[in-house]
Amino acid sequence: MKKTIIALMALTGVASAALTEIASMDTLITGMTTVGSPELVTGYNQAVYDLNGGAYVSGTADAVVNALTGGSGVVTFAGWIKLDSSASSYNMLVGWGASGTGFKFGIKDDDLCMVTKNVKESVTDRAIKDDTWTLLSLQYNVGNGEFRMSCSTSSGDYFTIQDNTTMNSVTVKEFAIGSSNGNATSDGENFQGEVSGFKVFTSTGFEDVNTIAAQIGAAPTLLPPAAPAVPEPTTATLSLLALTGLAARRRRK
Repeated sequence: MKKTIIALMALTGVASAALTEIASMDTLITGMTTVGSPELVTGYNQAVYDLNGGAYVSGTADAVVNALTGGSGVVTFAGWIKLDSSASSYNMLVGWGASGTGFKFGIKDDDLCMVTKNVKESVTDRAIKDDTWTLLSLQYNVGNGEFRMSCSTSSGDYFTIQDNTTMNSVTVKEFAIGSSNGNATSDGENFQGEVSGFKVFTSTGFEDVNTIAAQIGAAPTLLPPAAPAVPEPTTATLSLLALTGLAARRRRK
């Protein structure tokens, strides 16, 4: 019986690995270089950033860099994205390393896409809609170089593609949000759209995508329109009301 339990635990180990949050977009971008005109969007129930075809580059946060360059464990990037209707072919959410080294992850046309630069491109047809919030995640096993990509679907479930590929070692240990290259903008591949709930996690193994989704939380929603402000009565109005009340009392007498 004990051996059976151990065997089952080994088979389900991917789902039991605990996620540890090491960074969020709100804190990361304060130490990164802004390219173009990304901006914080108002009117949502949580922080939403419109990258406007720009990016945040030259990320060197120790927690993220150390996780990506360690000898073991899995690093997970995840967040909600909403592509602009005018978005170009490549829209990269995460870039690691300089041009030609490391990896990049995001959308190609309307498909989920992950590229080990100058080595291999993995694309899957998911018909990701523009102007619609979609949850993306990339898990990278630092020990064996295996990647796992996931995205939510219109029906609310999740699709995952897994790929084991070689990656060119990075010489510039920097990451980006919204650019293919960690240390610079990537013309034609910067992310065109909005990002929310972006976080970075570590774990001992691959995680179930539903667990990742639970850690990120629900997609942003627009706040209801504010109620019209009731104007404060002016001094003239108050004086008129007082005179009206005085006249009414005199008539009653």
